[in-house]
Amino acid sequence: MKYLELRNISKSFGDYMASDNASLGIDKGRLIGLLGPSGSGKTTILRMIAGLETPDSGDIIIDGRRVNDVDAGRRGIGFVFQNYALFRYMTVFDNIAFGLRVKRESRDAIKKRVGELIGLVGLDGLDRRYPHQLSGGQKQRVAFARALAPNPHLLLLDEPFAAIDAKVRQELRRWLRRVIESLRITSIFVTHDQDEAVEVADEIVVINAGRIEQAGSPVEIYKQPATPFVARFIGRSDVLDDAGWLKGFGAAEGFSQAVIRPEFIRVEKSGRLERYVRSIEDGVVEESAFRGNCMELKIRVGSILLTANHPLDKEEIRAGETVSVLIRRIYVFDGNEARILDNANLKENDIYI
Repeated sequence: MKYLELRNISKSFGDYMASDNASLGIDKGRLIGLLGPSGSGKTTILRMIAGLETPDSGDIIIDGRRVNDVDAGRRGIGFVFQNYALFRYMTVFDNIAFGLRVKRESRDAIKKRVGELIGLVGLDGLDRRYPHQLSGGQKQRVAFARALAPNPHLLLLDEPFAAIDAKVRQELRRWLRRVIESLRITSIFVTHDQDEAVEVADEIVVINAGRIEQAGSPVEIYKQPATPFVARFIGRSDVLDDAGWLKGFGAAEGFSQAVIRPEFIRVEKSGRLERYVRSIEDGVVEESAFRGNCMELKIRVGSILLTANHPLDKEEIRAGETVSVLIRRIYVFDGNEARILDNANLKENDIYI
């Protein structure tokens, strides 16, 4: 039995369908990322689990118990808000202690628990500071500790790193995963950042227009997209209306669209891929940009513009050069399903030689 289940959950706000018959099951102790574009309904799903919104239909089950009619404060859930929602007139200690005081815990129990959490989140020596005296990363740690203070069974985080600068955000991602793994608390966080979801989550749930498009490990989501939306949304992709004319992809004829990712493409200077003559396309590099670990090339092949990554240890390819382009794989769309097509002219291991 799943620890958390959403069964056919629907929720609308006027004409906006925030959740459209969504169903999902989550195992205990897992760290789940709800990933989707702005307005996809992911935060509404999180708030319904927390009890801050009520579904129009469907059931929310936590640890075998239907909680639709259970008040938010009685669901055993900790919630970390995007904007921290700290009490500005309270110290770090008092912010973390807030939920414990609401539960009327003893003074000694509160002191012990808050002390444990201050150490856990790395805020030693800051217990008497006020929110305005803290950095963005420190505020987020206080919010995290406050959510954990009452020992919740489920932790929910709404865009937990959105208000933090890029460098600190990367550090907090790793920190958050380590802490949640050590606590073994079932956790769900909302994000629109693919890198964040891949780095932090055990499992990713991709949401679009209130519907759950796919759930699976980061590798499964990336390598085996189940729907056209997932194929387009995850990773960097070029979308083609017709891919049947590409060498080795005659089987793509009849499909409405296709997606090609940069890692599906190998690029060499013209004449360097003659062993794949039945599969290579001629292209002209229109742009070349340094991306840190590779050169990103924009290549005109026929009427389409493709994006490819060229390793830094390979011979430099510049804008304006004619190149040989070898496409190993594409995704094609069949109705609401995405299918993988490999280049029929290639042996699977040849592409890496």
